Amino acid sequence: MPLFGPPNIPQLEAKRDVQGLIKALAFKDAAIRMAAADALAPLKEPLAVEPLVGLLSDEHPGVRRAAVAALSARGGFRVVEPLVSALEDRDPDVRATAGTAVYRRLLTDSDTDARRATAAALGRIRDTAAVEPLVKTIMDADEGVRVAAIQALASIGEVSAVMPMIIVLAHEQVRQKSTGRSALAVERAASRALDTLCDASAIEQLQAALDHDDTEVREIAVRRLARIGTKEVAPSLAASLDDADPAIRRAAARGLAEVDWSPPANLNGARYWAALREWRRCAECGPDAIPLLVSSFDGVDALQRTDIVGALAELGWQPDEANATAAHFWAAQGKWDKVAEIGEPAVETLDAILTTAPKWRDRVAAAATLATLNQPRSAPFTRLDLVQRGLAIIDGEGSEKDKHGLFEALLADEKQIDAGAETVDWCKCGYPAAKVKKTGLREPIAGMLGFEQNAAKATTYYCPSCDTRRTTVAA
Repeated sequence: MPLFGPPNIPQLEAKRDVQGLIKALAFKDAAIRMAAADALAPLKEPLAVEPLVGLLSDEHPGVRRAAVAALSARGGFRVVEPLVSALEDRDPDVRATAGTAVYRRLLTDSDTDARRATAAALGRIRDTAAVEPLVKTIMDADEGVRVAAIQALASIGEVSAVMPMIIVLAHEQVRQKSTGRSALAVERAASRALDTLCDASAIEQLQAALDHDDTEVREIAVRRLARIGTKEVAPSLAASLDDADPAIRRAAARGLAEVDWSPPANLNGARYWAALREWRRCAECGPDAIPLLVSSFDGVDALQRTDIVGALAELGWQPDEANATAAHFWAAQGKWDKVAEIGEPAVETLDAILTTAPKWRDRVAAAATLATLNQPRSAPFTRLDLVQRGLAIIDGEGSEKDKHGLFEALLADEKQIDAGAETVDWCKCGYPAAKVKKTGLREPIAGMLGFEQNAAKATTYYCPSCDTRRTTVAA
């Protein structure tokens, strides 16, 4: 009978004899080494880490598998690299055990550094089997772990990570907009990862993202498709021209422009021009553009409304309702009597024309129409009646000298000038602009001009005949 037999693993385990179990790891019998590793697993003894790591190069796959399981049970930062290296073991069972261990530790290890290091190591070896657990890890509670997982997914290069990456980026952007705070490192990492992943191979993933309920997700997907810049993305971008969100429609249109897409002369072509705010060009798309133009009217500013009604007029449309769209349409045609017939619904449109129209004659007409509706305004004309009479003179028959005579008589009668002490300074169009005293001091004839005031209450005067800016008077 030999003096020294094999180690009694059950006895050592019962005594929690760590040193004895560690020595047993070096025993010549593979079954003993395997049993010792199994016994050390629940003890989670730090001293056993290095000996167990040494077993990862054991010739027997069962021993290597037991060592992986024991290291996994121990967890923590020290076991990360050894476990990840076991993912490349030559034995499939060892690799499977290591995969289960590594992916579980990635998701559940209480040590933040261990989770972060695991994610980084998986990216370094580009383990495609790690994509699913890494995708789950990009929502880890720790920002550093999320960044490491995102970077690992970018290194692996699997396009199935595109959708989750877009969702993470969208989440951070929404959080920034709503709270003013975001995980900037995560946002930047996700954006860089999408730079890496979003090539032609990711088109299908990006197309799937276009159906997502979240507006931010769809917008990111559209912008990423546009950046690919190939003809293959055109159908998806064209479909996004009908998205409910204007920013998405605009991004889709800009992307289509980058791939030299030719908009068809139909509703989708009109959507393209509308997304780019090229309202006049919507008319090129025929009658299909009319509902889109009409529905877009209320959501744009006064200048764009002018372009919309111009396109509608070119398409032969006429309003059949008494509303703001109709008021703007008829005003653009210069049919102010029809605007007046609309009544109260036209007031908002007339006020907008009164304050923003580039042509001052349109402002005069709007002011006159408001007066007809018993809605007189004190600005931008202090004497609308004088301005109207002045425009009648300038537009009437007669020589310049005759018109000047008529103006001088009007100004004297209405006490706008002192005929004996002041002369008139004329605008280039022949309209009276200022009165000049004998001292040479000039003063705008306020009753004959249009005016605007800025935030500092300074007043700028304009010729209502030719729109010339005359002078600005400080408050």
